[in-house]
Amino acid sequence: MKKTPIILLALLTAAMIMLSCSEDDPDDTLGNEDQQQLELTTAGTTVETGSTVLFEVTAGGQSVSDADLYIDGERTAGYQHVFDETGTKTVQARKTGYKDSAPLTITIEEKPADVDIYVLGEEGTSLNDYRPLYWKNGEAAAFNHEALGSMMYYSMAVVNDKIHVAGERIYSSSRAAAFYWADDIHEELTGSDGYARAFDICVTDGDVYVGGIKKESRSVISVVYWKNGELVTVASGALGSTDGGPIVVKGDDVYMAGILDGAPMYWKNGTGIPLEGGPGQVTSMAVTENGDVYVAGYAYGGPTIAQYWKNGERVVLGAGEKNSEANAIYIENNDVYVAGWEQIPRSSGTGTVAVARYWKNGEATDLTDASYRAEANSIFVLDGEVYVAGVEYMEQRSATYWKNGEAVRLSDQEFNGYAGDIVVVKKTGN
Repeated sequence: MKKTPIILLALLTAAMIMLSCSEDDPDDTLGNEDQQQLELTTAGTTVETGSTVLFEVTAGGQSVSDADLYIDGERTAGYQHVFDETGTKTVQARKTGYKDSAPLTITIEEKPADVDIYVLGEEGTSLNDYRPLYWKNGEAAAFNHEALGSMMYYSMAVVNDKIHVAGERIYSSSRAAAFYWADDIHEELTGSDGYARAFDICVTDGDVYVGGIKKESRSVISVVYWKNGELVTVASGALGSTDGGPIVVKGDDVYMAGILDGAPMYWKNGTGIPLEGGPGQVTSMAVTENGDVYVAGYAYGGPTIAQYWKNGERVVLGAGEKNSEANAIYIENNDVYVAGWEQIPRSSGTGTVAVARYWKNGEATDLTDASYRAEANSIFVLDGEVYVAGVEYMEQRSATYWKNGEAVRLSDQEFNGYAGDIVVVKKTGN
């Protein structure tokens, strides 16, 4: 039997099927050539975090209001978007019946800080040498003095971009002078033949108040402050069981905190108010606009326990299982922030270690992960942003501050550092 007619019939049938398919499904490529391409534009392709970016979509010069925007392949609603994280994002407009727009790359940069961050501390210049200094926005500025190795800088205040610091100059194991520093000038508040220490400082209405202690005799020491260099004695007690220095000024009222003959106290205009709870140490104080007095510290015992007092009433922070201390306190919008440390189990599961932490209204936030020792020494809160200064005992001791829990290491990581105080102010534009 001959096969030629059958082959020809098959070929003819296949040709007819192909022709039919070609008529039913026109060439998409040819169709796309007739489509208009969307054009995606915005005012700028480099923006800051938190910025709202407005996009515009057009085709052939005419506005297109109902296209879809895709950011890194994910559809987003509307023609505006807030970029919260640094990096780059690819944005494209799409709409049925139009060619997709060309990809638009948006670069998101960190928003410049609108605050100046000052941290007081010290930094090693070698394994055994240290220089006291402060950092402003991470840039170190060393103090200058002919006896720099004998100078201890404890507390700072910043007013109208002017930095004020309180500390002590050590002359010997039994002699020291309280000093005040500003404009690169050290002013010793006491002589070199006695013992005094300036521990805290505040500046209000142009007046400078420095809080501290001053030895009166072989057995008596006083809690004192200096107003513009003039000495004011608050209380006197037994040497070895009397201490003080934290100072706050509100209007005409001067508040100080300390220990008098072993008892924690605070004073308002020289009148003493005891702090309940028995023997302990005070480290910091804050006073609200309505006159509530907060004092931070810790209770003595086994273990020491972080705590603060509000108007003399004790509020316990530490769990009480291991040692803890509260080193600083700050009040904003009736929220109570306390910085310090507490010993907890190591992350390795072996032993315990101190973690740097702060408490907000009694709830703890750890700043380190319990893999190494760390301590928080100072706290400052501005518009809800929490800044904490302290130290991390890693391979070398690091001067560190944390902003909302994110660590910023300030000192040279080859040598030891220390951060003891932090102040944050809004930039003035100068």
